[in-house]
Amino acid sequence: MTEPDAPTTGWGILSTGHIASVLAKDLALLPDEATLVAVGSRSADKAAAFAAEYGVRRSHGSYEELAADPDVDVVYVASPHNDHFPSAKLCLEGGQAVLVEKPLTVAPAQAEELLALAQERGLFVMEAMWTRTHPLIRHAAELVASGELGDVRHVDAQFGFAFDGPDSHRLLDPAQAGGAILDAGVYPVHAVNLFLGEPEDVLGYGTAASTGVDDHAAALLTYPATSDRPAATASVLCTLRAGLPNRLAVYCTKGRVMFDDFYLRPAELTVWRDGTDAPEELLASWPGGGYTFEAQEVMRCLRAGEVESPLVPWADTLAVSRTLSRWQDAVGAPARTGA
Repeated sequence: MTEPDAPTTGWGILSTGHIASVLAKDLALLPDEATLVAVGSRSADKAAAFAAEYGVRRSHGSYEELAADPDVDVVYVASPHNDHFPSAKLCLEGGQAVLVEKPLTVAPAQAEELLALAQERGLFVMEAMWTRTHPLIRHAAELVASGELGDVRHVDAQFGFAFDGPDSHRLLDPAQAGGAILDAGVYPVHAVNLFLGEPEDVLGYGTAASTGVDDHAAALLTYPATSDRPAATASVLCTLRAGLPNRLAVYCTKGRVMFDDFYLRPAELTVWRDGTDAPEELLASWPGGGYTFEAQEVMRCLRAGEVESPLVPWADTLAVSRTLSRWQDAVGAPARTGA
């Protein structure tokens, strides 16, 4: 492992697909903080090609070799959904901290097992929910939590796009845990969780692709009144069949906050306060592909010796996993291994 006073954090990347390349490019934007130490693939040739293209120091022809690399401080698990659990577990058992691409796992029982292992080993784990690390979304959460806009009564979040690829693609392949809910719905559910927590009831509706996975799904989430807030509701929508505005809106008793394209690197947050004639608009930029904030939060936690991030806490990851599972059950999605 890199020494505590080392100038950079040593990163390993597991798998060599598109999302792995995006993180590799973004880590290159943080040369004073991050070093791409190693990449691992089940194909030695793919690992070597990835290493050559993105300036990774060395490549490994197996995930086991990557998990055993002594110079890696944290592994980014960038494999398909169905592989998140076994590969993250492999890394944890090898003593590696992990950043796991969303969703953390495909079933709540797997998420619980993975986080229990991390706690037992004293190792860092974070679900790669990059939107929760963005400054504008963090500001919106803090503003709403302050009570300045009153109580939250409803949150609306959606993410979807029109996919026209083959049935063999991971998005439509049940063997790879495909489907709209796990791939796209995780973002709206995490967004709602940020403002309202875990729902009491999940009423879900949807349709299935020819492969059997869900390809379009909507849900109404309900939240009972507590000593701290009145009852609230939320609506979430995800789809692989239509382009959506990917909007996030939080409606409160004294105002509202809104993002357009909250998933696609939101550059603007609009805050409406009751009694004012015009909204407040806050701007921000996303360096590179948008993963620098996420990577910096991981490295901050590692330097501080924290096993979980307060921006993507384990309790919220588990709550979202349970909600996604309930949503899948409501629309009749295929059973998930480990559910």
